[in-house]
Amino acid sequence: MGELDSQTVTRSVPFRAKSRILSLLGDQLIGKDHLAIFELVKNAYDADASVAKVSITGLLDVDPTICVQDDGEGMDVETIATKWLEIGSDHRKKQREAGHRTPRFGRLPLGEKGVGRIACYKLGRKIEVITRREGHAECRVVQNWDELMSSEYLAETQVDINQNKKPTVFGDDQTGTLIRISGLRKLEWSRGDIRNLCRAVTGICSPFEEEGHFVTVLEVPEHEDWLEDIPSASDLMEFAPWRFSFELNAGVFSWNYSFIPPPSLNKQMEGRMEGARDGRLLLPHETERKVTHDADLLEGIGSVSGEFVAYDGERKILNLYPQVRNLRNFLGNQAGIRVYRDGIRVYSYGEPGDDWLSLDLRRVQRPTERLSRNIVLGGVQLSLEGSTGLTEKTNREGFQENETFEKFRKTVLAIVEKFEMERVGDKRRLKILIDQQKEIFDVPVEKPLAELRRKIIDTGQAEELIPLLDKVESDYEEMKDILLRAGMAGINLSLVIHEVRRGVQALYDAIRAGVDAAELARNARELVRAFETISGLLQRGGSRTTAVRQLVRRMARRAICGRRFERHQVQVQYRLPEENSELVVYGAFDLLLGTLTNLVDNALYWLRVRFPDDDEDPRRRLFIGISDDFESGPALLVADNGPGFNADPYELSQPFVHKKPGGSGLGLYYASIAMQLCKGSVEFPDRRDVDVPEWADGAVVAMVFREERK
Repeated sequence: MGELDSQTVTRSVPFRAKSRILSLLGDQLIGKDHLAIFELVKNAYDADASVAKVSITGLLDVDPTICVQDDGEGMDVETIATKWLEIGSDHRKKQREAGHRTPRFGRLPLGEKGVGRIACYKLGRKIEVITRREGHAECRVVQNWDELMSSEYLAETQVDINQNKKPTVFGDDQTGTLIRISGLRKLEWSRGDIRNLCRAVTGICSPFEEEGHFVTVLEVPEHEDWLEDIPSASDLMEFAPWRFSFELNAGVFSWNYSFIPPPSLNKQMEGRMEGARDGRLLLPHETERKVTHDADLLEGIGSVSGEFVAYDGERKILNLYPQVRNLRNFLGNQAGIRVYRDGIRVYSYGEPGDDWLSLDLRRVQRPTERLSRNIVLGGVQLSLEGSTGLTEKTNREGFQENETFEKFRKTVLAIVEKFEMERVGDKRRLKILIDQQKEIFDVPVEKPLAELRRKIIDTGQAEELIPLLDKVESDYEEMKDILLRAGMAGINLSLVIHEVRRGVQALYDAIRAGVDAAELARNARELVRAFETISGLLQRGGSRTTAVRQLVRRMARRAICGRRFERHQVQVQYRLPEENSELVVYGAFDLLLGTLTNLVDNALYWLRVRFPDDDEDPRRRLFIGISDDFESGPALLVADNGPGFNADPYELSQPFVHKKPGGSGLGLYYASIAMQLCKGSVEFPDRRDVDVPEWADGAVVAMVFREERK
């Protein structure tokens, strides 16, 4: 900077804050009374306390009082003067960054902004602090709000720190802090207010963890009956039919799942337990085009662990459990997925009305598979030391919504989806037993074409492609109407939706890859042909034949498959009949093409699971070839060197059962039905029973045909 002009007059003045800043901060940084009390309880945790007791007295009088008392390290005169009375003090933050843990329980401090004590001013006008540190006299500080506000500026206020010659609260070498707040701004506390406060205070620690070194208690002497029948979370969680625990660390995913039928049905159906160690977490399709979680996605987050329990909200199932009334109330007030750091809750995740994972919206889209917020209780555990990229908002209502938080949210959603995929088969079995029906299908009728229409317009090729899309939409609506009027909406309509989605995805990929107009038109025509495939599912009449070599060639030549082989570095090995000895089988060409494409789609996905995209040499390989190893006829094998089936493949052939995030659970079912209509079958042979290359140690699927002629 240049020198100031000689005629410039400079005046240096202090930067001052008016006393009313305390009121503004108290009202705007902390929105609710129970959050203000929660902040004081967190202060007790940071003070290395083993217990924090909250009591509300005088509810029958005109001047109730809130007390928060702990047995922590307490404060001396110097600490009160330089830390408690210093707004914005960063001593806790410095402690955490330096890795200084508390001497008694080895805790890193949660506080970092130095504004938590303003919670006192949110609650009342008079604050009395009595505290004692080891080796020091008991101290007493009284702050009167009205007196503070009588001074215009904070710098003009004075606070007296008194040292009691004889302890009044912490005698016999006891240490700790008592905060007594009177002149409450909220004078009337209802039964509902107190019960909500109880849930907030006692819910500071995760119900999934064993009782540790920090316990919170709420006492309301004049209304003890208000707290009598609040069931503990641990008591009611034992009735949950579905449980899921997990740990994700440096991209390695371990999990355990269990299903326990209702007590009255344990003789009619079996429970189930599954689990895996040192596996990979599969990601939703939209996550950075990766299919598996890796260490990069945990940067700034650290390890993630926790547990979920889920119930069934259907009345006839919920009524099978004891304490059903308490269970309904419990779910209404406690359901949701909460977040904890070093075992202490981060508000307001999991509060009623907070759907930070959009679980309810996801369930509307696929109600039979997905969990809604009001039937799941979860705890996600983070390490305070490892989650440096997650910073709590100053208003104490969650993390700042930055890039790291979005990665954390997607990670938790991927874990939830794994739980849902394990749960869906057991839920179907339970409903079949309860409803005494053979099968139950509840599939939303969706129209996934509007967004694609906008995407096509953006390409500048709407004139050629929009008419094809119009035909797709028209055919879709016509077929939907026919199925609904014929009473065939269930699984048949689901298959229509499945094929439309697959065709739409092919067009999306082609547009994203920037292919030319001719290829886009071919993809659009393939989508139109999908309805001929569906027609084959619904019309059994007519004898048709298909040449297997031509079938495989069409699949490999299709823009979507050929491009994916190249993009994902998949080496494909074919073993097909010679040109002069073509194998011709029974079945409609488009029907069989849809079946083969489904099988190849699945193989490509699972190859990326075993060999992630960031591998320098992914070593992905796919085999497609003819086999004569089946007594019923020739077969077309699709084999790979992926991870293989992670469940019984015949179970995966059932509708809506899948292990792929975002999957419909209809791919293998579609293949099975299509092959039946072609008088064939889909089989899952042991790789040792068929002639496949040595490297094909993953999944093996066979399309077994009835041979027509050679």
